[in-house]
Amino acid sequence: MTTWYEDAFRPGSEIQGKWNGRVYVVERLLGAGSNGVVALVRRGTVRFALKAGRETVDHQFEINSLHALSLTSTSFKGFLIDVDDMIVQGKEVPFFVMRYIEGMNISDFLHKWGKEWIYVIGSNLLKKLTELHKSGYVFGDLKIENMIVSNYGDVDLIDFGGVTPKGRAIKQLTEVYDRGFWKAGERVADESYDLFSFAILLIKALDQKNRLAALSKSLPQNREIEQLYAIIKENPVAVRIAPFLHQALNGQLKTSREAYQYWRSLVAGKKLAPSPLKLPWLKICFAASLFIFGATVYIYW
Repeated sequence: MTTWYEDAFRPGSEIQGKWNGRVYVVERLLGAGSNGVVALVRRGTVRFALKAGRETVDHQFEINSLHALSLTSTSFKGFLIDVDDMIVQGKEVPFFVMRYIEGMNISDFLHKWGKEWIYVIGSNLLKKLTELHKSGYVFGDLKIENMIVSNYGDVDLIDFGGVTPKGRAIKQLTEVYDRGFWKAGERVADESYDLFSFAILLIKALDQKNRLAALSKSLPQNREIEQLYAIIKENPVAVRIAPFLHQALNGQLKTSREAYQYWRSLVAGKKLAPSPLKLPWLKICFAASLFIFGATVYIYW
């Protein structure tokens, strides 16, 4: 059975906005889920990510959140490029266009370049969350699939369908990353909710035995935070950041700013293991200088 988006998002096909008239050429489908379809498109020589969805209320809420963030003086500035409707099978389907981020997920990055990169990636992700939280929002559905790692551990968030104003009920989540799933707190949009998900994300990325997947299938009455501690103990890199993970899982870190400062102090002086990255010597020296936290990570605040 053909889905509603297959013809519209076939590689080489054109998507034209009904109101703004801009034309985008589809390169390939990036993903399709319950809350929309995302494709890699280009306009001229510039590539973008285009998301279309039929759930109008959720789609509009995501647009509103992105629009607000795009107006801030943060790394999210200008993230939202275009908003319009397209005609699919005779019906109007809303879509929006945002910056396209090239990279890989954190698990693939760590597997390729080494687990010690978790120190840099964690720092960059916390800075990104801090920007989001200062703007009055919680990401909500923070998970491996919703972040991209590139360059020297740079981090970008993608899929803003779960972004929720602070104080409201979390609107979209993935159970294993949800503190309610682990009986560790309410599904309310506060900064500690994202920090709990941040801890789960790191545990999952470092979980070589894939134990978290098995635990997530257990009965609710058998699910305990202590089981997550056991997974942490099994990985040497996770052990080094265990104090942070424990506090995040227990809701002891209330703000992302506090979490970032604690993370920075905890990983200060930890260096990356030798990496097979084939970079010019200037870039190698520059990268190394970034990752010796005690001496060279710049003061964020």
